[in-house]
Amino acid sequence: MKFLRFFVFFLSLNIHLSAELKQHSIIVDARAEKLVRGILERLCKSSKLLFVPKIYFVVDKSINAFATDEAKIFIHTGLIIKFKNVKQLTAVLAHELGHITGGHTHRMSNEMKGVTAASIIGTLLGGAAALAGGGMEALLAGSMLGQGAAMGTFASFSRTHEKEADAAGFRMMQEANLDTEGFIETFELFKKMNSFGEIPYLQTHPSDQDRINAFKNYREKSPDKGSIPDDWEQEFQIVQAVFMANLLKPSDVERFYYRKDTPAANIAKVIIYARKGQYTEAFSKLDTLLAEPAESPDKPYMHEMYGQFLLESGNASDALIHLEKAVNLAADALSIRLLYAQALFTSSSDNAQKALDQLNRITQDDPDNVMAWLLKVGAYRKLNQLDHADLSQAEAAMRMGDVQLAKKRAKRAQKSNNSKIKEQATMLLEDNRLSGKEED
Repeated sequence: MKFLRFFVFFLSLNIHLSAELKQHSIIVDARAEKLVRGILERLCKSSKLLFVPKIYFVVDKSINAFATDEAKIFIHTGLIIKFKNVKQLTAVLAHELGHITGGHTHRMSNEMKGVTAASIIGTLLGGAAALAGGGMEALLAGSMLGQGAAMGTFASFSRTHEKEADAAGFRMMQEANLDTEGFIETFELFKKMNSFGEIPYLQTHPSDQDRINAFKNYREKSPDKGSIPDDWEQEFQIVQAVFMANLLKPSDVERFYYRKDTPAANIAKVIIYARKGQYTEAFSKLDTLLAEPAESPDKPYMHEMYGQFLLESGNASDALIHLEKAVNLAADALSIRLLYAQALFTSSSDNAQKALDQLNRITQDDPDNVMAWLLKVGAYRKLNQLDHADLSQAEAAMRMGDVQLAKKRAKRAQKSNNSKIKEQATMLLEDNRLSGKEED
């Protein structure tokens, strides 16, 4: 998979937008999202949490992850690339859930509370892109988050909070019947990295060795009775290959997977072919992978990649065939559906309504999907439904923390002759995020 080239309409301009992937931009990848969500679901169930946090992947070489008080978790791509196994990823996710369940994000200092998930997402979306399978392209144009700004704010907690999150994460994993060795492995990795002067994830007050000792003590007092599922590890290796092949130098990736014939290595090689523009080789390898048994769980992601590469190489009509298959095979994978909607829109103006049907499904299932709301703006404008476009832009702006723009577009939508649009615009203006009213 080379990163997907999203041919995006930018707000009112029906132009193709192309930009290099930048540090601190958000990326989406259906396979990575499914893996992480599966882990979180098991952890949340064990701790009796009634919700599963929303996950965002942020392009950054450092090992880092942080939670916000809106129950959103941001994961740096460096964490996926540098970790050795899924045990370590699971431990970090459990730790972040520990911060959320412990209410630590609510108890941060006043200056930290000003940095909300909306403000982070609004700036990160300046380089939003998809990891589906092809070349990295910006999804939206906008400002980039400055080095050490909002993300650094959320990365710091007190010594007490860190210890509480460590203990809570350990309990969650044991209650979920999972092996907790990942905690020790993670801090051993951080300790090693610190010796080379790197600043890793959770470098706050407690030392790495103190935390290693604490987890060894926890495990001695309460030995593990569970294990990490094998399929999690297999998926992690593939997800890691996707991130590496998209974000690292092709030569480094080729060296890493040289003479390896694993599922992860094969995926990485496909992406590298596409990154080099060698689509014939990429399609040939994908044909081989698609020839596997029909029940193969890889099918939707192979079709997704195939469709993405076809889009990149200028064959939009054939791309739609593969992307439709991917959507049918993985109906809940909203990022694949988003790519399909983009392919529909860019293949022909006649497909604008079909694209909109896909986008409506996305915003219904995930109302906070800013990218889908913004793509709806372009689709509605293509259909000359400007009042709908205004309402969609207001929805997107609100979720990105741009209150002024959200109010402006919502007020304009209130002037619509469509009573339903007027009603929805009024409801939007009464939303706490725009009205300034505090929730009870």
